[in-house]
Amino acid sequence: MKNNKHVAIAVIVGASVLAYWLATPSKDERQFVSQSLEAGQDDMVSGDSSASIIAAAGSEAVSSATPSAEPDPAEKKDSDPELEPVTRQLAQISAAYAAEIQYPPYSKPISASSKSYLEPNYFNVVEVPVLDGSHTASISLAKFRFFYPEPVVVSLNTKLAISNIRYEFYEPTTKQVLAVEQTERKTLEVMSSQDWPQEIRIKATIDFEQGSDILTTDFNFFVPSARLVSVDEPISDGADMLIPVKLDIKQAGIYRVRANLYGQQGGVIAALNGKSKLEEGEQEMVLKAHQSVLAGTDGLYQLKDWVIEKMSGFPGEKASFGISEQDTIPLAPFDLSALSQEPYTPSAEEQQRLEFLRQAANQ
Repeated sequence: MKNNKHVAIAVIVGASVLAYWLATPSKDERQFVSQSLEAGQDDMVSGDSSASIIAAAGSEAVSSATPSAEPDPAEKKDSDPELEPVTRQLAQISAAYAAEIQYPPYSKPISASSKSYLEPNYFNVVEVPVLDGSHTASISLAKFRFFYPEPVVVSLNTKLAISNIRYEFYEPTTKQVLAVEQTERKTLEVMSSQDWPQEIRIKATIDFEQGSDILTTDFNFFVPSARLVSVDEPISDGADMLIPVKLDIKQAGIYRVRANLYGQQGGVIAALNGKSKLEEGEQEMVLKAHQSVLAGTDGLYQLKDWVIEKMSGFPGEKASFGISEQDTIPLAPFDLSALSQEPYTPSAEEQQRLEFLRQAANQ
């Protein structure tokens, strides 16, 4: 009986994890969501962020639910101490998800600590040991995703003196060399080419005064699949403020657009996202902000931190990205009194998922 309970809990949580991966459309989104989870429940903003709550906490529950090899003579007792951590973890997941679905997936409140949302193109610099571990160094880039025709600026970070750095840019799978540059300086600007692949590795062979060592790092490169053209005046529709966004689409497909809503004084309010199938040419997509995230604001807003993603259309196709040449776009003043005050009603799917989690917590 006890082993069956353990197995049931593991299966339930495992199914939740599987549902998360099936619901998440791209590698970029998985990274985006998992980073937000580290910042805390209040930072969840993606439409799939609820599933990430299940996945992250569920993985701990699975490890706690591993069945023992031998039956427990006391398995008929009403209370099973070994199951209490699992039950407690599932209850926490359920409570977190219940709080999450108070807001629509297209309009989630975030805070100034939501770094992964405020810096969606952040490059993570990693210090590594060099010269047999006696010192450290790192390679840094201004961002993770670069777009043609902008140059790639790469820097070596170290306190050590150097005499030469040989930078080699290449495709990591085929090893095709894209560019080779040598410099005596710690920062180098490399011009990009339209035919560069999406995934690029940089290999830096560094001549220090005490010897030589090698560092590598990766980044993504894109020819923009779309460009943000303009943002129109916001209008009201029930409990939502609608923000029409015009895009110049270079490659037709399903697009997801994300942007963060700020007050005119600079405080972040919410993360907005919309998704639509768009053909080539000038197209329109609408971002929506629900009244629940606008309470206490003054109707003066701006949009920043744009991510324009052309999602994968079939297995094996990689996502691509577009650009906004303006990072900050002020909106026309909006009359908040035009919005109805009806709260968000979770979808049938969200309610079913919550019920599923509550039942799992009561096993």
